Amino acid sequence: MDKLTGTERTKRFYEEKGWKEEGGESVDRKLFGTKEDGPIRVELYKLHMDRVRTSLLSAGGLPNLLECGCGGNPDQQVVALCSRYTGVDFSEVGLDMARASLAHVSIPHEFRAADVCKLPFQEGQFDAVYTAHMIYHIEDPKAQEAALAEFLRVVRPGGVVVIVAANPRPLLFPIRLARRVLADTPLLGRLLNRLKSKSPIPYQPMPIGWMRRRLQRGGEVSAVSYALPSNQFNQGVTEYRGLGRLAWKTIRWLDINHPRLSAYLGNYVIYTCRKAVATR
Repeated sequence: MDKLTGTERTKRFYEEKGWKEEGGESVDRKLFGTKEDGPIRVELYKLHMDRVRTSLLSAGGLPNLLECGCGGNPDQQVVALCSRYTGVDFSEVGLDMARASLAHVSIPHEFRAADVCKLPFQEGQFDAVYTAHMIYHIEDPKAQEAALAEFLRVVRPGGVVVIVAANPRPLLFPIRLARRVLADTPLLGRLLNRLKSKSPIPYQPMPIGWMRRRLQRGGEVSAVSYALPSNQFNQGVTEYRGLGRLAWKTIRWLDINHPRLSAYLGNYVIYTCRKAVATR
C-alpha cells in the first residue's frame, strides 16, 4: 500500500486485534463505548444523529451515498436515508461483517475494499459522502488532506461531504486543550511522545481551522457540535448526581442552544461541505 495513506498501523490494529475479541465483545465498544446511558446522553445522541441526517439530506432527496471507513457495522440510520449505499473500508474482515449486517436490507448496496486516499470512483459519482471517526486515525496529515480531496472529487456539484471528526483543542476541557497545545510544540511534543504510552490505534486529529480550510477548497463549509464530552468523560462522569449532574446539564444546554460555538468547546465536530456548482 502507498506510504502516503498513513493507515497501515490502523489497519494492523483491526486485523490483528480483530473487530471482535475471542469472546465476541466488540473492540470498538470496549475502547470507545459508555458504561452509562442516562437520559441526557440518549437525548444528545439523537440530536447529533439528527444533525448528521439533516446534513446528508440537504443534498436533495434520498442520496446515492458513499461511506468511507464503514468498518464492520455501517450505521443503519444512515443506510436508511439512501437510494443507494456504497461502503468502503481497508479491511476485508470488516467488510465481511458489514455485508452480513446489511443482508436483510432492501436498499441497493455494495461494499468495496479501498484506500480513502485513492478512491476507485468517478468524479461526481455520489450525491453525498459520509465518514465518521475515521479521518483522524490516518497518521499523516498529508494523507488526511489527500482523503479530503478525494471526498470532494467523488461528490457531485451541489452534493455534500459530511465528516464526524475529533477536535484536538476543546476549549471546554482545559487539560485536554493544554496537552494538545504542548504536543503541537516541536520540542515539548517530542518529549511528551516519549513519555506517554503509545495508543493502540493512531490518533491524529487536525484543528477545526485546518479542516475548514481544506474543505473550503471544494465549497461552503459549516461546523457544528457532534459531542462535547470526551470518551473518558462519557465513561467516567455520571449525570445522576453531584457535580456530574450539573456538568451534563451545562453540556446539554450548550449543545442544544449553541451548536456552532460548541464545535469549538467540545471534543467532536460535524463538518458539512456543500460542493460548489460551477458557474459560467
